[in-house]
Amino acid sequence: MNSSSLSRAAAAMLAMTALGAQAQVTISGAIDTSLEFVNTGDPGGKTTQLGTGTVTGSRIVFSAREDMGGGLSAFTRLDMGIRTDSGDMLPGANANFGRTSIVGIESREWGQLALGRTGTPLIPMLNQTDYGGIGYYGNNGSISQNIIGRASNGIYYMSPDMRGLTLRAVVTAGLENATAPQDQGRMMGLGAYYRTGKLNLAAAYQSSKERTGTGANLAVDDQTEMGLGGRYDYGWVTVNAGWYKIHQVTPAASRDRAIPSNNTTSYWLGAVFPVGKAGRLGMQMGETKGDLKVAGLPEPKGTTMAAYYSHSLSKRTSLYVNYGRIDNNAGSMLSLIPAAYFARVRPAVKGSDPSAFAAGIVHNF
Repeated sequence: MNSSSLSRAAAAMLAMTALGAQAQVTISGAIDTSLEFVNTGDPGGKTTQLGTGTVTGSRIVFSAREDMGGGLSAFTRLDMGIRTDSGDMLPGANANFGRTSIVGIESREWGQLALGRTGTPLIPMLNQTDYGGIGYYGNNGSISQNIIGRASNGIYYMSPDMRGLTLRAVVTAGLENATAPQDQGRMMGLGAYYRTGKLNLAAAYQSSKERTGTGANLAVDDQTEMGLGGRYDYGWVTVNAGWYKIHQVTPAASRDRAIPSNNTTSYWLGAVFPVGKAGRLGMQMGETKGDLKVAGLPEPKGTTMAAYYSHSLSKRTSLYVNYGRIDNNAGSMLSLIPAAYFARVRPAVKGSDPSAFAAGIVHNF
């Protein structure tokens, strides 16, 4: 963690401490570190390493809430992602407080309105339809890959619970470019989530303005994502299933090399079995298909297979083992991704089959 990162973290802590004179401040988070044996599937692709964020993103969360009376409260949340194997911040857009940085107002009657950066409507859909809550190698975020999971410069609304139904909506200002294309990155999204008894259903749709060319081509078009799925707890087993589709409009050269197709569809099916009072055994399979046509190669397809066992040592601490693998066809090089999205096992050759085995510990605080 460099000095500037430490300074920002210290400033945030001082600000939250000052706020504590007027509101209830909470510091929470999670630390997830594991020993991993990963293989990209390429020649010489085997590595032994310490990993972070296999089950859940390691993070420190500063949150505060003030009761203003009349059923209204103000709140704020700063979510700082960290790499516990090195002590560094997360790389890329989720560095510093890029996981979540919001402030807002909540009404028991009308719901919650927040401003800033946080998860898009597709994130709760994934969380509620995955075998590990978007955790472990082989999770549905890995199967889907191209999802825009967080957005900046956004206005977020979440409805109150309406007899089990909750709605979530977002509108963002995008990249806020001063020159054309000024609407680049602007997003609109809507999610619906229903819970009753042992049944859980979720669906979400989002559209963002993305550039369709490079250089002097400043045109933008709508890139769309949608997903739906559910989960049901039978007692002796909990089953989950989901489906996701993305239509990409960005230039092929600027897309994730794993799935450069214009249209990509994914689906997954999983099950979690309780093992005694403290254990859980999870298994999941999924398939990701694209429509990219390259002479001499099939349309890209990757099949994901994964399993984990988690054992609770206490209310806050658990041990786990996890194995995941992708079988790519000759036109695909799908990556294997844990909960910490940056730490992907990325093949460099089409047709390579990445795999990972992790054994680790998670402590929530």
